[in-house]
Parts: sequence; C-alpha cells; structure tokens
Amino acid sequence: MAEKHIKGNTDGLKAALIRATEEYIDNCFGPGEFVPGEIVDVQTAFTAETGREIAFVLDRRNYVREISVGDAVHVDAALTGGKDRGLSGTRLLHTHPNGTMTASEQDLETLTRSRLDAMIVLGTAEDGTLTGASAYVIDPDDPDKTLRAGSFSRQQLDRFDFVWSRVREIDNILREREAQSEVDAGGRERAVLAGTVPEKANIIGGDDSILDELTELAETAGAIEVDRVTQRRDRPDVKYYLGSGAVDRIKSSVRTNRADLVIFDDELSPSQIRNLEDALDVRVIDRTALILDIFAARARSAEGKLQVELAQQKYRLPRLTGRGTELSRLGGGIGTRGPGETKLETDRRHINRKIHMLEARLREMSERREVLRKERRKKNLPVIAVVGYTNAGKSTLVNALCDSDVFVKDELFATLDTSVRRLKGTTNQDYLLVDTVGFIRKLPHDLIESFKATLEETVYADLLLHVVDASAPDCDGCIDAVENILDEIGAGGRPRYLVLNKCDKLGPGDEVYISDRVRHTYGKVMRVSAEKGDGLEALAEQIQRFFTGSAKRFELLIPYSQGAAMAELRRIAAIDSEEYVEQGIKVSGTMPSEMLSPFLDFKVKTGD
Repeated sequence: MAEKHIKGNTDGLKAALIRATEEYIDNCFGPGEFVPGEIVDVQTAFTAETGREIAFVLDRRNYVREISVGDAVHVDAALTGGKDRGLSGTRLLHTHPNGTMTASEQDLETLTRSRLDAMIVLGTAEDGTLTGASAYVIDPDDPDKTLRAGSFSRQQLDRFDFVWSRVREIDNILREREAQSEVDAGGRERAVLAGTVPEKANIIGGDDSILDELTELAETAGAIEVDRVTQRRDRPDVKYYLGSGAVDRIKSSVRTNRADLVIFDDELSPSQIRNLEDALDVRVIDRTALILDIFAARARSAEGKLQVELAQQKYRLPRLTGRGTELSRLGGGIGTRGPGETKLETDRRHINRKIHMLEARLREMSERREVLRKERRKKNLPVIAVVGYTNAGKSTLVNALCDSDVFVKDELFATLDTSVRRLKGTTNQDYLLVDTVGFIRKLPHDLIESFKATLEETVYADLLLHVVDASAPDCDGCIDAVENILDEIGAGGRPRYLVLNKCDKLGPGDEVYISDRVRHTYGKVMRVSAEKGDGLEALAEQIQRFFTGSAKRFELLIPYSQGAAMAELRRIAAIDSEEYVEQGIKVSGTMPSEMLSPFLDFKVKTGD
C-alpha cells in the first residue's frame, strides 16, 4: 500500500486541503480511462486554489500511487521504481498553472528517465478551467526521445483511451529488445566507452575507431560494449575529462542502453572519477583500472599475482583522498577485483605497509631469478626474449619453434607469467626462448614498475624477437608502442629482429607498412605465420646465424681487475679455452661480431 502522504512543497497549504487530497492515495478512479475525468477535476481545482502544480502517479489499474505538489515551474515527483524491462507501469498526470498544455524539457526527461507509460500535461487557467490536455509517450525506436500522443479538450478526454494500446505496443517492443540485448550480453556488464580525439587528427575509420582497442580490453575483462562517445579536444577537461556536451551524451546513452559502467580510454584523476560518477549516476573506471583488472584475472603464478597486486595498490593509494571509503567495498564487477578477491585496505598507512611488503617479496624473487640467469651463463646458453604487442602471437611462435605447450589463447594478455623454452639448433648449440608479457599503448607505469623483475629477462637477453601482428590495421603504431616500453625498461639497445607474424591473414597484394626508421632499427625483418608454420625455418636459421654465422674468433687478455668484463664475456661468447697467466685470463673463442666491440681493448697484441 502506498504511503498516504503528499510529497513536495506543501508549506503554507491548508491542513484540510492536504487531508482531503491525501484521501485519493491508494484509491482507484475512473477504471479503464486513460485520463480519468474525476482526477482532472481534483487537480485543476487544487491548482486554481493554490497556484501550484500537482502531480498524480497512476498505475495501469488507475490506482493513485503517489501525489506530489510543486510550484509553477517544477514538480518534484519522487516516482516509484520501474520494472527491469519495458515501461514502469505508471503514468503521471500533472497541471501547468500558466494554462499551457505543452510538456517542458523537465517533464520529458522525467518521462524517459523513469520509463513512464505516459506523461499527461493538464493546462490550467486561473479560475481552474482546463485549457487542454496533452499526452506524451516514449519513442520505441529511440527510448531517449518522446512522441506526442495527442491533445484534447475537457470534453474530449475519453479520446485519450486509444493511448492504452500504444502504451502496450511500446512496452512489448522495449521488453523484446531488452530481452534480446540481455541474451546477446550473456550476463556480462554493459559498458559505454568514452575517449578523446586530437583536434586535428585524421582518423582512418572515423573518430569512434580510436576506441577499437578499448573495446577489445573491455571484452577481455568480461564486458560488452553498448555505445561509444568521443570528443575532439587536445586538453582534457579538469572536472570531467570530457566537455559537458559529451558528458550529457554519455548520460543519455547510459539511460538508453541500461549501461552498468562507463570506461574511459585514459587515466582519470580521483576527482574526475568522483565528478563523473555523480553526474552519470553509474560506475566509472579508466583504462588503467581496466588493464589492472585484466591482469588480476589472468595472473596465475605467485610472482604474477604479487606484481599485479603491487600495481593495484600503487594505483589506489592516491585515490584514497578522492574516493574515501568507496575503496573498502568488496568488489563486484570490472575494475574492482584483485588477486584472490581480497578486500582493499582503506587506510593509507596500511596500504603503504602492504606496498613495502610486496616490493620486498618481489626483490627476493628477483634475486632467485638472477641465480637462474647465472646458471644459464655457466652453461653458455644464449637467451632470446620474445617481445611484442599483446595478442601478436608470441606464445604461438614459441610453441612452433620449440615444439612446446605454452598457454595460447586469442585474447589480450593471455600470457602474464614468463615462460622459458629450449630451442634446439642444428649444431650442438641450444638456445633459450623467453616468452614475455605483451605490451600495449598507455600501459600503466605502475604496472611496468611492478613487472620489472620479470621484464629483466628482456634487458639481459642476447637477442630480442619483436613479434608484430602483420594483419593489425596500425602495425607501425604497435611497433612504436613496444619500442617506447623497451626504452623505458632499459632494453632499447639490445640486438633485435622484427618478426611479422600472421602473414597468412593478409589478403592478396596486401603490404605491411614498416617505416624506414623502424627498418633501420632492426637487423632483420622476417615474415612468418606461427600458426601455419610459414617462414619458421628461415627464422630459426637467422637466429642460429646471429650467434654462429656472423661470429668472429677472438683471443683476449682480461686483467684480473676486470671481473665484470670476464663475466659478460662468459655470458655472450662461446669460449674454447681459458688460461690463467700473470697479466690476467687469456681466453679464446667466438662471438657475434656486433658484440665484440666492447672487448677490443683486451685484444691480445702480437708478441704478447
């Protein structure tokens, strides 16, 4: 039963009038009439006496569920909740004291936001005469818009009854569409994607295509895209990141598409997230939170989970000030989960302590990794790091070259934990292939810092295989993104080959655009299909040639004071002999010619 209490602005009204009006709540009037004449007479008389708007909320059986009083400008009708699908099952009849029967923008916004069956406007003259009535309904083709169903005089109110069938039709259309949308979503969260486009940028495929990668990330995290909103601007808005017009478009899209969250393509400040959530009344996350969420779901090893948790804690620490106790909520949905689904600490001191603990544990793991690297050096096993953009086919390539079983899946960040596999050469020399985590544009800095221990395998590798998806629309841009991260972690100077993978997906005559700058950076550019096996023999031969075919013999005298140089030599060279003499260690063997230059000062001179 509805609460028998009039809502809104009742100050100054006679107690008798309030009591008399309240008696209408939870009673039925004019069964079957879309605009009951008795209700209209009560409302127009009330407005004539008080000069204020009055709104009645009726259900489909014509029971009055709520009454709200406003003023001549605005009705504050706190409507009861709607249904999960279709229309709410209620309609709102309200007066306009100025005599107009045209709905205001606020009226129509209430109609679409609350999914009302209809919004009926009763134009009321000063003497209480009804000047006319109009009914508005939601446009079934675009639920964010409205249609005018008709306008009639007091004597013609029964003509509104035809709207009943129109309401049922709209209700069925919306229910079927939303039911199909839920089937398509498969229970996944529904996301509106948002981002900016540089003012003068020429985007092939249109501005919305700049969010293609964000769509893949959202799908990887378990969400389904329902809409995209972009805005051209060179600088983000301080308050909302996007301008007010774009924020309004997002708000409209959230309502129309019944979205669960909005995902922004850049990192937002704590205050921007708070302001956006207040404005949109829906959860907001940024690209960084989305990537961290994917990493949290993908991490399998103990080290991987620690690295992800460290990055999450560093990301959330500055947001304590901005979002307060919101961080203490146990997550449900994208951007809220963590390794082991642990509850996030809200105390800054506690999080700092957690960060220090995670860093200490990762240092221990890094030290153990260094021990393993030393063992490899002793065994003279060259290391090849396979790097590249996420989902470029790195793990597939490692499996194809090494006949191994590294986990492979056609999705972003399928591999987070470093895998090492042995590649057998045609000579007695074997090589170690290290499969690394995939890179991506705007990879969160905290994530790079957290994964540095793992990425050190790249820094210390003898050769890098940079794997690129040759069929990607922005192949050159992906290469640049990886190069930037390699520079950031200190691996920018390592020798490397460019491996254009997935060439089998290219159409006849399709060419892969590689800039001259990129070609100049790489010793070799190889075309392969790791899945089909095309070009793999040639790639294996080039790898072997790097270590043997271009190798030069050397004979060096390393002073005992140059222990670091001797350690590096043992790591990268095939040593035939070592002789300890008075001046130092006399060593001979072979190594790639491009690696010899740092040791030329130790070259044995004639007569030594």
